[in-house]
Amino acid sequence: MIIYFIAALSSFLSGMGIGGGSIFILLSILFNILDLNEARTYNLLLFISVGIIISLKNFKQINNQKSKYLKGIFFIGIGALTGAFFSKYVPEKILKILFYIFLMIIGLYEIIVSLKNIKLDKNNNEKGVY
Repeated sequence: MIIYFIAALSSFLSGMGIGGGSIFILLSILFNILDLNEARTYNLLLFISVGIIISLKNFKQINNQKSKYLKGIFFIGIGALTGAFFSKYVPEKILKILFYIFLMIIGLYEIIVSLKNIKLDKNNNEKGVY
């Protein structure tokens, strides 16, 4: 039952562009619901579903940037195929370690950006800029 909650939460965050796929993999592994390969497979299914829905929604709003949008889809496809190819040849243990390193880097980046924004907001408030 918790897998449905994790899938809904991840899809919600993915729809907002926050990276719900990483959360889906992390939570499904931490709660021992899925192993890494199963989590990656379900994550790709979620990513494709959410991606199609959000892409169709946003495609109507970007009339003047459709060529960039289509180029992006092309390079996303190349990246996804390349990642799928390499994941067959990299042992699961190494993929797990790389995933955790990736999450740590994202976490550190978010902390640094948040601290910079807090400092910027504090400076703007002191100057009377709102």
